[in-house]
Amino acid sequence: MKQVEIRSEVLGFAEQMEKRLQSHDDRPGWKKEPDAYLYDLLVSKVEKLGVTDFSDREAHLKLTTDIANFAMMLNDNMRRKEREHESRN
Repeated sequence: MKQVEIRSEVLGFAEQMEKRLQSHDDRPGWKKEPDAYLYDLLVSKVEKLGVTDFSDREAHLKLTTDIANFAMMLNDNMRRKEREHESRN
């Protein structure tokens, strides 16, 4: 497999995502959460972003990072389920 070079913008965003995740390390995490629950959280953040004033830079940065994190959580859970399914077969 060809090694992927990570763009600096992606790396910077990933760092912001990780900071937001670490700020919630007191919570149990997403690995056992139902996909529907994570999806609902994702949609609620997107809806909130849609009504947030674009001049509120801080709110937009937090919301877009939260949206990315919820998408990552869903992706991670789906990929984990695929790996578990494949290991059983």
